[in-house]
Parts: sequence; structure tokens; C-alpha cells
Amino acid sequence: MSFLARISGSIRPISLTATRYYTSGAVSAESLITRLKNDRKTYMKEKKQPNLNVVKGLLSDFTYYTKSANFPEGSSEEEACMSVLQKAIKRRQDSVSQYQAGGRPELADQEREELKVLQDYLPEQMSPELIEEELKEIIHEVGATTSRDMGKVMKAWKHDAATADRKVVSEIVKKLLN
Repeated sequence: MSFLARISGSIRPISLTATRYYTSGAVSAESLITRLKNDRKTYMKEKKQPNLNVVKGLLSDFTYYTKSANFPEGSSEEEACMSVLQKAIKRRQDSVSQYQAGGRPELADQEREELKVLQDYLPEQMSPELIEEELKEIIHEVGATTSRDMGKVMKAWKHDAATADRKVVSEIVKKLLN
């Protein structure tokens, strides 16, 4: 028996599989991650430095988050990216208020510009009127009458925080229950 015949019997071929994602025929909107990567290329070509810095920072935060221990195993990348986006927006909003309180309007303006870039990536927001209509229905279903029932109403609220800011929702619930 030759040397190659002996070795080939003990070596198993390595199978490589490629994951492919198929749609069900309907054209879906591009994912947030793809959109960010495409915008990064566009901003590099157009030399839009402030926008480029924001997008690169967001992609960096996303990569760090997906590789960290805090990343939930069953979570999709799209949900993770939306979570990172919301955290970045919250961080910028806090920075704007702190810079204004500290007497640094030029830094607050810079943060507002970055905030505008980030908000372009959020899905369409629900109007306060639409939020109020849906909350009235939920309050009726749950049977909430006082502000003590606010927790029940907030639990029954099923919309994503990306489409309706939780702070706005809680303010409307307080207004309706008082």
C-alpha cells in the first residue's frame, strides 16, 4: 500500500458551507447594516467627514456589541444594530443637554448634527396622535383607571421602541391616566 493511500484513508475532507439568504420573492428593504456600509462608502467618496465619523463609529459599536458577552444568542444582527443605533441616539441626546447646561453651545451644536445623521437611520416614527389612539384602546382593554395601572399599560404596549419612543409613550400614558 502506498504512502498516499495510507494517509488519504485517515484524512477526512473538510466541508465548507456558505450561508445564503433568500427572500420569498418580495423585494425587502435593505438591512440597516447594509445601508450603513453603503453610506460609509458614499461618505468616503464625497468626503463628508462628520457624517462619515458618525457612521464609522456606529459600525464600530455594532461590531463590538456583537462580539461582546452582552450579545444575546438568539438575537438577529438587525435587532442588535437597531439597539446600538438607539443607544447612540440616547447618548447624543444626553450630551446635548449636558453641553447646554455646561455653557458649551458649539459642542451641543456638533452633537445635534450627529444626532440628525443617526435619526436618518431610524424607521418612520409614530405620531403622538396615533400613539394616543392606540394607548386609549389599550387602557380600555386593560381596564386601567389610575396612574398605578401604568405598568399594565406599558406591558401591553407592543410597538418597538424604534418606532415609538418609550419616553413619549410613558408621558402620554401619564396624561391619559391622570
